[in-house]
Amino acid sequence: MKALLLDADGVVLGKGEYFSIHLARVQGVPEETVTEFFRKEYLLCQAGKADLKEVIEPYLEKWNWESGVEELLSYWFELDFTINETLSLQVKELRQKGVECFMASNNEQYRAEYIQKVLEEKDVLDGFFFSSRLGVSKSDPKFFEAVLQELNLPGEEVCFVDNEEKNLAAARAAGIESYLFSEDLLEALIKKV
Repeated sequence: MKALLLDADGVVLGKGEYFSIHLARVQGVPEETVTEFFRKEYLLCQAGKADLKEVIEPYLEKWNWESGVEELLSYWFELDFTINETLSLQVKELRQKGVECFMASNNEQYRAEYIQKVLEEKDVLDGFFFSSRLGVSKSDPKFFEAVLQELNLPGEEVCFVDNEEKNLAAARAAGIESYLFSEDLLEALIKKV
């Protein structure tokens, strides 16, 4: 294994309550009022086909959010960001053994920038692949084909870890060995290197 791809939410980052559910509760609005955005417009943002700051603004009033778009995004990104410290230490060990470690994530451009900035400051990973930059979701093998091309590596030299089977299936279709995330998985991968 020359490179390891890791999902963001639920793998590199802790997976708490969905922000949409949190926001609905805190703002006192029905969940559906918030989740409709995340099931429609947000998916376009993740694919790089829409700008989050533009498409989220009309929803602020429905969500009882009185501050602006920038404040909402700051609130969201900070709330949703908790590094999996155990995994971070395991990644450090893999990197010391010569394995390059990258994030492979479905994220829109502003959250992607936030995640990348914080993780680069902490020197957690070697690089980042986001759906908004590649123009395709991880559930599509084309995402992983683009990653392999950028890494200039064949699939058999890359492993992928995610917490969703549909993404693992797409990576496998691109020839990448893929694993469903568990707390002890990286220890097993470290032993294989």
